[in-house]
Amino acid sequence: MPAVVDCERSLRELSVAWRLIESTAKMVCPTEAKSILPTIKVTREGFNQLEKRLIANLVQQNVSKVVQEFDFKARVIIDIVVRNLFERTADVGFLAMDEAIRQFILAGPDGERHQIVARLNAYRQKYTVYDEIFILDPQGQVLANLDPANTVTHSRDPLIARTLAANGYLETFAVTDLRGGSERSLIYSHKIVNPEDGKTIGVLCLCFPVAVEMDDVFGGLRKPNDRSVMLMLDQDGRVIASSDVEHVPVGRTVPLALEGPYQLVTHAGRDYLARTCAARNYQGYSGPGWYGHVMVACDVAFRQPGQDMLSQYDADLLAGVMSHARSFCPPLHDVTLLADSINHSLRRVVWNGKIMASGDAGDLLRLKAILQEISQTGDETNEVFRESILDLYATALSSSLQDLQYISRLMVDIMDRNLYERANDCRWWALTPRLRQLLAQETRRPAELAELQKILASINALYTVYTRLVVFDSHGHIVAMSKPLAEASEGSNPGASGGNLRVDEQLLRNTMRLSDPGQYCVSPFEATALYDGAATYLYSAAIFPPERSGPPVGGIAIVFDATPEFANMLGSALPEQEGAFAAYTDRQGQVISSTHPDYPPGSVLPLGAATSSSANGSSAAEIRIHDGHYMVVGHTTSFGYREYKNSDDYVNDVIAMVFTPIGQQSGAVRALDGADIEVASSGGKLREFATVTIDGAVFALPAGNVIEAIEASRMLSTSTFKPVLAGALDYHEGGAAKSVFVPVVDMRQLLLSAASTTSTTADSREIVIVRHAGRLVGLLVDGLHDVLEFGESHIDAPLIMFGGGVNYIGNLIRTAKPGDTIQVVDVERIVMNFFGPRKEAYLAAS
Repeated sequence: MPAVVDCERSLRELSVAWRLIESTAKMVCPTEAKSILPTIKVTREGFNQLEKRLIANLVQQNVSKVVQEFDFKARVIIDIVVRNLFERTADVGFLAMDEAIRQFILAGPDGERHQIVARLNAYRQKYTVYDEIFILDPQGQVLANLDPANTVTHSRDPLIARTLAANGYLETFAVTDLRGGSERSLIYSHKIVNPEDGKTIGVLCLCFPVAVEMDDVFGGLRKPNDRSVMLMLDQDGRVIASSDVEHVPVGRTVPLALEGPYQLVTHAGRDYLARTCAARNYQGYSGPGWYGHVMVACDVAFRQPGQDMLSQYDADLLAGVMSHARSFCPPLHDVTLLADSINHSLRRVVWNGKIMASGDAGDLLRLKAILQEISQTGDETNEVFRESILDLYATALSSSLQDLQYISRLMVDIMDRNLYERANDCRWWALTPRLRQLLAQETRRPAELAELQKILASINALYTVYTRLVVFDSHGHIVAMSKPLAEASEGSNPGASGGNLRVDEQLLRNTMRLSDPGQYCVSPFEATALYDGAATYLYSAAIFPPERSGPPVGGIAIVFDATPEFANMLGSALPEQEGAFAAYTDRQGQVISSTHPDYPPGSVLPLGAATSSSANGSSAAEIRIHDGHYMVVGHTTSFGYREYKNSDDYVNDVIAMVFTPIGQQSGAVRALDGADIEVASSGGKLREFATVTIDGAVFALPAGNVIEAIEASRMLSTSTFKPVLAGALDYHEGGAAKSVFVPVVDMRQLLLSAASTTSTTADSREIVIVRHAGRLVGLLVDGLHDVLEFGESHIDAPLIMFGGGVNYIGNLIRTAKPGDTIQVVDVERIVMNFFGPRKEAYLAAS
């Protein structure tokens, strides 16, 4: 971790400087420095403790960032694949019922092999995820296959017997003689039965190219200069697919890392950080038992070039975000509080030391020099801590930004992959021979309509992502439906046959314009009676006559069950954080689906110009204000899958967005340590002033009136005091044994008569003890600035107050910056009005 090493080196050098200052003070001015030496020691020890906590947190956040990325990648690798393979389990069951395949087998040796190969090829053109298809008889004889280069004629693979014995599909990943017997293949098989007598007549095998699919998955997750290796593993940790075959080749066995957020494993003599994730159940299917696995060598895991994640945001936004560090990064919040506490303590030591050293005596001048070194070293130390804490913030926020960017990409990838299958399904089902025959007829008998409904219902039973399947004629009349509508439409009761219902005119026109079985069309995402009045997509393909001559005789529309399916897609990737939500929208922000109740389908979610115009496939994440809250927002614009939305002329840009809250928007602004002041010290006798900050402005106190500053936490406050009187102190001056009662005046209320607009907390405020005419008063201020000298010629007379009001500002000091002045607090008037002869009249008036 180069950044951590640099920070550790800088802090070590500063630790040496602190020890040197402490030793020098003891030797040069031991008497004058006696009162501050214990505090210097405490401050040095505090910085040492802070250094340990800071380094530990820097390491922890860097590890967490890497591990969080590992976890996400490993989960995506397996979850994406499992969702894909789930579709294959339905495909093989449906194709095993294909009438053309059954007739080919029953025809025996006389069957037209070239015709069935052409049909398999048509299927392959729709479902490009398969690279080989086999039709076998029950004895393992290959009756037909898709790949002409594969000359296998007979198989002795045990999967044939197991498929014949199975009640449903069989999923096999093993070496098989069907593919040459050299490498493991993933095959989905299903027995083929004669519908007339139920006897088994053959076996269907669909071969899924794992390597091709995994290259696509790895490519979507790979970052520039990515040093990690992404793997798909079997149950024994054997590599099925690798993102870097030169590093970890296929067939190699690697240690699993299933315990905890990550594990340290050793592979090939090298140490790795690793994470292994099992598949999550998807609609009752959990895949072949594989694992997603990510690993990176420890010596390169943290060498990714750092990014300045915070520089693009304005300071007020960052201040608001950082005010919620307690919620999004508790260790960071604790380090920040400790650093602020030590910083305030150090500033108080230096400030009090300068007050004590006011004057020109030689020993005091030596003390001033020591204090100057303390102040300079303190500033350097604080700067190192400030930069390191900002690095912590950046690392913590970067982890969230990176995570949501990945999540949004996963969400849109899941959607594109899912809808790719819908485009395939409608085109393939439009080729069903019996559908083509019946729809080509001018009229259909009730028995034939019932047969149509039965075909659609049997398909729908296998593919549960559809509410219903609809077949319509060339005039748009619905001929049959797989399921009746939930409610009658326009007084009719169409039932399964469709009755007098029609499909949408635009969908009908688009379907009838299709000239090829490879084409399809999709309705806009809008409400439709076919989805019981809710909004969804209708995927449609033209049904051509059996001889494929002439225009379409109708079409098949599949009604995607959008509400639960999109909710599942969004919910499966949504972070488990209160207030997080996700949505799919179009480029105008119109919601397609959302997990937030305030953004139902059809509502508008504000996107922002950059998001709405983002290129296809682009992903980004940012911090923004949404609905009065600081949010981390990730978004990705759809990029399609294989030919879907890429080469099939279908344009439907969808933006996946995911939001996680940081905290409610506040009025927090940058914390002020006091503005830098250009001192105009020439022009007459010099006078010393102690400067403090009140509500972001710098005020001056005559140094001769100031005793010291103490932490505000020592104040005893009570609600019975007037607003200007904040509380009281039990004060021991100069370590005296006897304490005195010292009232404390809230300078914000006294000078500004309004509540503070800064982010200064009560714990970080200071009480300045001042004396006039033997009376002690505490002044509650926001912070300590410095002790400065100004020439008398730059000190102007006090302002004249009209109307009889009390003015607590005395002189004005002109600084070297033209037009810039510092107001001098009139300590005498404060003491006299509150605690002198005039106090009763003042208190009565207030």
